Amino acid sequence: MTRRRAWSVVPYLFIAPAMVGFGLFKLYPIMEGLRLSFYEVRPIARTQEFIGLANFAELVRDPVILKATVNTLLFNLAVTPVQVVLALGLAVLVNRKGRMIQVFRSLFFMPAVISLVVASIIWKLMYAPDSGLINGLLIAVGLPAQTFLTSQSQAMASLMGMVVWKGVGYWMVILLAGLKEIPESIQEAAIVDGAGSGRRFFSVTLPLLSPTLVFVVVADTVINFLLFVPVYVMTQGGPSEATTLLMFEVYRNAFIYTRFGYAAAISTALLLVIAVAVSIQMRFLRVEFEY
Repeated sequence: MTRRRAWSVVPYLFIAPAMVGFGLFKLYPIMEGLRLSFYEVRPIARTQEFIGLANFAELVRDPVILKATVNTLLFNLAVTPVQVVLALGLAVLVNRKGRMIQVFRSLFFMPAVISLVVASIIWKLMYAPDSGLINGLLIAVGLPAQTFLTSQSQAMASLMGMVVWKGVGYWMVILLAGLKEIPESIQEAAIVDGAGSGRRFFSVTLPLLSPTLVFVVVADTVINFLLFVPVYVMTQGGPSEATTLLMFEVYRNAFIYTRFGYAAAISTALLLVIAVAVSIQMRFLRVEFEY
């Protein structure tokens, strides 16, 4: 083996452990889930029967899955834009020099470091109809108490509020890193040309921030499609399936109803929905930033 060829192999040796881990813990579960979606799995008898597309045919007729699909799409359409806009606003707000800026950055980021399980428990206690903090504050200012998680009309909005609070600080830090990469000389040149703050933001900052912004939008969308813990801890999909999401249905069918093949079919369908949503986002955002 020549010296040049030996050196060309070295990079692959460095990434080999990561690729092995990716194959074992990412690629293999996806492929196994895809395979199981064509089977009826009987865990007690430890048998699997090939049933073709029967699981997918049941999906389109299942009213609970239809409800979960609508809920998941509405959840993403509401939560993702709000999280991204608030995160961008906070990133711009703390992208300056000052004595208290570091304090505000820490405060805004603090929800992101709290465990999602712990945050869900805290918000569930805050939403409690009788003894919750939020209702206590509402009553203190003369407003009526709300039912929040126990109300079919308020449960989804209450869940959205918690998720927005939890995620905004995390995406703020990523967008702040993107803002720090924009050269100050470009901003100074825009000021010399007479551009105001609004003009500089939309004509200079936003286009240069677009790669980071696209990443945040896509990653946030994927995470929100896969949301499970807050639903499990706070609502269990209720009341009356008002907050059931597709990932919760995967869990419920696999570990409560022991329908592993059907749960795998839901996971496969969810993967396709995510792929379509991300493809639409990438195409839309690319077109928007080209003009």
